[in-house]
Amino acid sequence: MKSAIITLALLGMFLFPVSSQAAVEDGATIPQEQLRPLAAWVSKMMNVSMEALPTAIASGTRLKTSLGLSGVQQARSMAAYLPGQLLINNVVWDPESVRAQSYVLHELVHHAQLLSDRTYACHDAKEREAYTLQNQWLAEHGEEPAVTQEFIDKISSCNQREAMAD
Repeated sequence: MKSAIITLALLGMFLFPVSSQAAVEDGATIPQEQLRPLAAWVSKMMNVSMEALPTAIASGTRLKTSLGLSGVQQARSMAAYLPGQLLINNVVWDPESVRAQSYVLHELVHHAQLLSDRTYACHDAKEREAYTLQNQWLAEHGEEPAVTQEFIDKISSCNQREAMAD
């Protein structure tokens, strides 16, 4: 699992290069008001109540630290979800950016998964739902998908190591 996280982190750095200028200060808290519309959309799509939202922090430093933690759900290393806490890289966080909002939305899917009674074939299988909903939300906002269906199939495989080697 750790090697898959590192692979995703490196993949994210190459596919989604970011400027050295931070959009917000490292460690900035993202107000709940900015999360609510995204959470409402996720709640509706997943039919999961999310009355309690995670604490959301824009911090590249905390994100990098979290990448080494076992079981951390992450969106291409731009964001990560730890139970009760959502992290997004402060270099990419811009509340006006649909793309940046999609990273937060992806992590809110993981929050909803935690709150739901759903079972998944394996830990990685949760990514199918998160990336699919992220792509759907981007499409509804006139944006290109975050990832391809082929990537979703590979990343969400319960035999991920084998799938990622293909």
